[in-house]
Amino acid sequence: MITNTDIEVQAPAPASAFSTLISMFMEPSRAFATIEKRSMVWLPLLLTVLCTTIIIMWYFQSVDFAWLQDRMTAAIPDPAAREKVKGFMTKSMLQTSSAAGALLGIPAIYCLMALYFLLVAKIKKLDFGFTKWFSFIAWASVPGLLLLPLGAMQILMAHNGQLGLDQLNPVTLNQLFFHIEMGHPWASLLDSINITSIWSAVLTVVGFQVWSKLSRTSSIIIVAIPYGVIYGVWSIVSLLSKAV
Repeated sequence: MITNTDIEVQAPAPASAFSTLISMFMEPSRAFATIEKRSMVWLPLLLTVLCTTIIIMWYFQSVDFAWLQDRMTAAIPDPAAREKVKGFMTKSMLQTSSAAGALLGIPAIYCLMALYFLLVAKIKKLDFGFTKWFSFIAWASVPGLLLLPLGAMQILMAHNGQLGLDQLNPVTLNQLFFHIEMGHPWASLLDSINITSIWSAVLTVVGFQVWSKLSRTSSIIIVAIPYGVIYGVWSIVSLLSKAV
C-alpha cells in the first residue's frame, strides 16, 4: 500500500525569464505575478538596450548621411550657419550620441519611473522597494522590443537610404496620422507617442493592479499621472514654441 508519505510531491518549477517574456505578451497578469516573486530584470533590460542599440547602429550604417544632414539642418536659414552645423554633425558623433542615449537613457528613464512608483508604494503602504519597481518598469516596457523588426522593415524599404530618424518607428501618431515634418513644434511630441508605448502603459496598469490589489480605476489614475504631467508640459512648450 502506498501512502501519501511515500510519494514525493514536487512543487512546480518557477517560470523562466524567457517564459515570463512570452507571458507578458499573452498573459500579462500571470507574468506580473511571477515577477512579483522573481524580478529577473536582466532579460528585459538587456534585450531593450541591445535591440535599440542594434537598430541605431544599423540605421547610421545604411542612411544617406548627406541627405540626413540636409534634412536635419533645413530649418537653419543662414547658409554659413547651416554648413557649420553640418561640420559638427558628423556620422560618428550622431551614432555615438544615439547609442549612448540607448545605453544610458533607457536605464535612467526606468529609474525615474521606479522612483515614482516607489513614492506611490510608500503612500499606499505597498511592500515593494526600488529594485522591484525598476524590474516592474523594465518588464512593462517589453513591447518596445517590437521596434527592432519595425525599424528593420523601415531601413530595408527606404529609398536610397533616405530615411529620417523620426521615420525609423512607423507606428507613432505622427507617422500614422499627422505626418508633420521634423522641426515643427508638435513633431517630436507626436513621434514620441506610438502603439508600443501605449501598449506598455496598458501593461503598467495591469501590473500595478496585480501588485497593489487596487481597483482598475485607481490603477489607471496612478499610472496616468506621470504621463499626464510629461505630455501636459510638453504640449504647453509646443504651443508656446508655435506661438513664437
